[in-house]
Amino acid sequence: MKKGVLICLIFSLVTNLFAQKSESIVLNPPSKDRGKSVIDAMWHRASPREFDSKKISHQDLSDLLWAANGINRPDEGKRTAPSAVNAQDVDVYVFNETGVYIYNAQKHTLELVVEGDNRKIFAGPQDDSYPPILLLLVSDISRFRIGEDALKLEWAAIDTGIVAQNILLFCTSIDMVGRPRAFMDKDTIKELLKLNDKQYPILNIPVAYK
Repeated sequence: MKKGVLICLIFSLVTNLFAQKSESIVLNPPSKDRGKSVIDAMWHRASPREFDSKKISHQDLSDLLWAANGINRPDEGKRTAPSAVNAQDVDVYVFNETGVYIYNAQKHTLELVVEGDNRKIFAGPQDDSYPPILLLLVSDISRFRIGEDALKLEWAAIDTGIVAQNILLFCTSIDMVGRPRAFMDKDTIKELLKLNDKQYPILNIPVAYK
C-alpha cells in the first residue's frame, strides 16, 4: 500500500515538473550574424495581406522577439526599442497554435499566459486560415513615472510604433513578412489575457515567411 502511494506521489511530482516546464519556453541566444542591411530592409519592407502557414523556426522566433524589444545592454537592462522615460512599457504577446505567451526580455523566454489556439480573435470574417504567429503589442501605462493618462497614452502609441518597426524591419531582413494592424476586438483580448485598466492593446502584427 505504502509503495503504491509512493509511486503515485512520484508520478504526480514528475507530471507537475513537466507541466511547469511547458509554461516557459527558453529562447535561443540572438544571432548577430544574419540578415540584410537596414537600408536593404527598408527598400524591401512591405505589408502583405496573405501569409504563408509554415511554422516559424525556434531561432527565427528567438531573434524576432529580441529584435522587437529585447535587451541589448545587459549591464543597464536597456532595450533594442527606446521608450519614453525608459518606462519599457510595451509587452509583446505571441499567439500561436499552442497558446498565448508573453515575452520575458530579462530572461529571454516565453511565459505561457493562456493555453490553446486563440489566433481566431484577430481573423476577419473571410479568413479560414491564420499566419503561424501573431504578435500583440500591449502598453502598460502604469510604468510611466510621470504625466497624466492622456500624455501616457501618447507615449504608449509612440513606443508601440517603435517596437512595431523593429519587428517589421527584422522580418524583412530575413525574408519574413509582417503587417501592423490596429483593428481588433480589444474587449475580448483584455478578457482573455486578464489585462487591467492600465494595459492597452495597441497593435497586432501577423508574421510569416514570404
